[in-house]
Amino acid sequence: MKLITKRIARDKTLLATLQSRGDDEELVRIIDHSFLAETKEALVPLADDLLHMGFSGVSINAHPEAPQAFVLECTSFDCTEFHSVAKSSVLMALLAQTYSVRYEGWGCSVAKES
Repeated sequence: MKLITKRIARDKTLLATLQSRGDDEELVRIIDHSFLAETKEALVPLADDLLHMGFSGVSINAHPEAPQAFVLECTSFDCTEFHSVAKSSVLMALLAQTYSVRYEGWGCSVAKES
């Protein structure tokens, strides 16, 4: 499936960047996810499902740089080990496809054992 292949390629690129900055993939941290749609109403059913699945920080706001768009943001708590990231990322991409919105991707801070 092309969607999954593209998503995994993006994940590997982001994970390589994190690793090059000293990220410890085994440390659990907050991971931010974002979706984009032309209307707020398109994101509401997805937001409800994300809340039911245990994602936190779910919010929908006008896009700061594109007033004709809306952004749904949510967070999860996980490590950046490839299989953990890939499962969440592919799930999000499939949810976006189901709700006819766009999954913008995920991001997080570098985590290091101190």
